[in-house]
Amino acid sequence: MNHVILQPSGGVGKENFDNTIKGSVNLDRIIPFLDKKDIDLISSCYEDRLVPIWGVTPAKDGSNEKHWEKIKAGDIALFTTNMRIFASGVVTHKFYSPQLALELWGWKEDGVTWEYVYLLDEIQELDIPVQQLNETVGYSRENSVRRFTVLDKEKSGRIFERFNFGSEVYYPHVSEEEYKEVVINIDPTKPLDSKSMSLRRTEQSFLRKYLFKNKKTSCCGICHKEMPVEFLVAAHIKKRAKCTDEEKLDYKNIVMPMCKFGCDELYEKGYIGVKNGKVVRLRKNSLTQHILDYIGQVEGNECNYWHDKTVKYFDWHFYNKK
Repeated sequence: MNHVILQPSGGVGKENFDNTIKGSVNLDRIIPFLDKKDIDLISSCYEDRLVPIWGVTPAKDGSNEKHWEKIKAGDIALFTTNMRIFASGVVTHKFYSPQLALELWGWKEDGVTWEYVYLLDEIQELDIPVQQLNETVGYSRENSVRRFTVLDKEKSGRIFERFNFGSEVYYPHVSEEEYKEVVINIDPTKPLDSKSMSLRRTEQSFLRKYLFKNKKTSCCGICHKEMPVEFLVAAHIKKRAKCTDEEKLDYKNIVMPMCKFGCDELYEKGYIGVKNGKVVRLRKNSLTQHILDYIGQVEGNECNYWHDKTVKYFDWHFYNKK
């Protein structure tokens, strides 16, 4: 599950925000300070080569370092000043670099620099009273954000539910072992309580990262149209509720991207399917002209996800239309 980062940004912090987040930093300025293995990974996230970047200073008690270590891709940073949350951003990467910190921000007045670095994307301007955050996580209403803090999963979950923060592109790393454990433990007969929703999010994080690999755009497997990944779902080829545990774990073959503009709904509800590698119309009734027109645009399309390891799932859907 993602964390929420509370990042106070008054005084010098507001100046740094304006310079390296609102203003962003050209990737060419950052590359000399990156390990070779990180250059391609980071470059792929910033096609315009403009990188919002932030850093945290070391603390005498070591608390900043400990909190920074918890940061993962997909975490949401909330920037605060004067009892307002004025901006948010999604974490893409982090790395330790005193040299880059000096290049970007120089020395702080007490002889330290912002060497615990993290990169952001999807910066949004906000205007949320800190009091609302305090109420959500159980703090005193007048509590001010004075220190860099990474909230625990419980408090972060409350904030995500109330304010609908999150990213459709960046997800925390979920290992294959974690995915297997989650898939087996999800009980479709139980209501979607907070635990079940957390398991679902973990499953989706794994599947979306597998399908989209942190790319910002991808193509629907039915209509072939390229679009931002926020408009695509990791759709099960065979209805998930009907899959065995073994089939759910066959993630390389059981899911494919489908768009929210119609393909996912039409496939899920059995109006279209895939037979012998091509999109076909399945239902003959309850079709308005609009639905007929839409199906006509995708019918006959080649499905690149149809092959010898997925055909059994497509065939199940073909013969079980509802």
